[in-house]
Amino acid sequence: MGEHRMTVLKAMAFGTSIATTLAGLVGGGFVLGRFLDQRFGTQPWLSLLLMILGLVLGGCYLVVTLRKFGVMDDKK
Repeated sequence: MGEHRMTVLKAMAFGTSIATTLAGLVGGGFVLGRFLDQRFGTQPWLSLLLMILGLVLGGCYLVVTLRKFGVMDDKK
């Protein structure tokens, strides 16, 4: 039972890490985009661009983290 408990805790830690990183990247892109939009007068464009970039980077982080955790499509 001890080994199963560590696996569950490890999965919860990875899930929390993924969610926090994704939210941070998208939120950070929004805040930075708003700042740059106000500075350069390009109202919604940089906010949208940096939020989408944060979403893409978060997706890449998701794939890398799941591969490190050992989640695969093929069963051997």
